[in-house]
Amino acid sequence: MTSEAELRTLFGVKSSQTLGRNDYGWLRVFRHKQLNDAGFFRITAAELKELSLREPRLMAKHDSTAARPWIFKELGLNIIPLSRFEYLVGKFDLFAKFPEPETLGPVRYMPFPDDIESLNPDDITSEAAALNASALSHILDDFLETSTLQATVAGRMSTGSIDVRLACGDFQVSKAQMEIDAGLESADVLGLIEAKNHLSDDFNIRQLYFPFRRFSQSLSKPVAPVYQVYSNGIFHLYRFDFDDVLRPESIRLVKSARYTLTPSSITLDVIDKLLKTVPIMAEPEAIPFPQADSFARVINLCEQLQDSELSVEAITENYDFTSRQTNYYTGAAKYLGLVNDTNRMWSLTDFGAKVMASERNDRNVALIKALLRHEVFHVVLARALERGEVPDRATIVSIMEASNLELSASTVTRRAGTVLSWMQWVWSLATTEELKL
Repeated sequence: MTSEAELRTLFGVKSSQTLGRNDYGWLRVFRHKQLNDAGFFRITAAELKELSLREPRLMAKHDSTAARPWIFKELGLNIIPLSRFEYLVGKFDLFAKFPEPETLGPVRYMPFPDDIESLNPDDITSEAAALNASALSHILDDFLETSTLQATVAGRMSTGSIDVRLACGDFQVSKAQMEIDAGLESADVLGLIEAKNHLSDDFNIRQLYFPFRRFSQSLSKPVAPVYQVYSNGIFHLYRFDFDDVLRPESIRLVKSARYTLTPSSITLDVIDKLLKTVPIMAEPEAIPFPQADSFARVINLCEQLQDSELSVEAITENYDFTSRQTNYYTGAAKYLGLVNDTNRMWSLTDFGAKVMASERNDRNVALIKALLRHEVFHVVLARALERGEVPDRATIVSIMEASNLELSASTVTRRAGTVLSWMQWVWSLATTEELKL
């Protein structure tokens, strides 16, 4: 068997490039398989397992662009199942970006039913619980603008026979396996819901396309592919359509919205009181100043650690991080005292577990307090209140330089982006309009 070092040399992978098990598995495959002149090759599940030394379902699970193996990124490739026993690897696009959260408009408050006791809306830690909560509170009814939806289809099933047009050619998908998290139907629409509890920049179109094609071919009523992402008390909903049903790449966002079951109590007055009461502490020793531009993903990482500790590899492979991002985001959460690591295993600290177990408003207050204990964030947020807006990057650089962080000028400039992003998260939390429906 070719060693990992030999594979790196053979494919010219730089020593600074971190490779995971799927990366090496696909390098083994590409030792024996080549793209044809049209830019694709077919590979059976048995062949994929034999060449990669990994289970085919793991090798083909690319739920976001970050999850694609190194060689796929290098060559602009994607993978799609053609049946239960065969895959297509080729040069075609299979990912769509989510819109930025601030473009989704006001957060809509939908109260959770008082007579439901077996599901706690303040303790939603699984995709199934999030789906049940959004259905019980009629969030999905409101989003799809329909009468009461009823659960009809869910689970693993066959795609049936589907003709697909990709950039590298026309193909037929025949009885490939697909999975529907929830199918909810009313008199005028079937909503097919893909549910996730972790944030990412984009998603694999196949997750919506296969169910859409399967049921749009056999139903008389419209089929609405919907992606639901739940994190930190907010349901992010996205409805899509396909302008050309043969082409997955023709996906188009039709509608998006945000919902919550708990109205926010965070205002600028609350921020002002926190600034006056939270003391500034010394910077933690031996923990770098954070470089992780999405504070929402820092929180979401901690949500993933609520049930159990996770290895560095598990975080990278399962939660749409690159290896470098895993280091950045775990480091950022550690900087705030939310997580700790032992032998490359990450878990919540006692403080982190307490914060994450809190309901939405208490959690967010605790997170803001954790930020304000650090001088830079304290000063920047105070300046934001004075001016009525978050300071620009240049101002933040000046504040950081005055805080004696012992960082180089270039590092300060890079880290200022993180400070800006995190402060915008706090500001948005306190100023975003919420609508009660």
